[in-house]
Amino acid sequence: MVLLSDGDNTSGRSVNEAIEAAQQARVPVSTIAYGTQEGTVNIDGRPVNVPVNKQTLQSLSDGTSGRAYAAESGSELREVYEQIGTSLGYKLVNQEITQWFIVAAILAGLLVAGAAVLFGSRIP
Repeated sequence: MVLLSDGDNTSGRSVNEAIEAAQQARVPVSTIAYGTQEGTVNIDGRPVNVPVNKQTLQSLSDGTSGRAYAAESGSELREVYEQIGTSLGYKLVNQEITQWFIVAAILAGLLVAGAAVLFGSRIP
């Protein structure tokens, strides 16, 4: 799982609760600290400081065996996504499914035969 955040927890479960839940589910959480220490947003026309909290995100990723990344700009964020993309993997699993087609064909044949007996004309 990848979490992109400024690191401040304003609602929901606490970071410690999130770490415990991720550990129980065996889900590593990689974090991306997005923002700067001088970051601001305008709320009702007034600038409000919103510095990034890298320590919180670092503790979340450390506690769940994930990785911590940081990005201060859009270009750095793209680089982080490229790094994450190269670390992801997949596993191909070949599974035989022929038996399901055989079962479906037999059931279809039985349904057609049953319909023919029920609705077919009989010679008296």
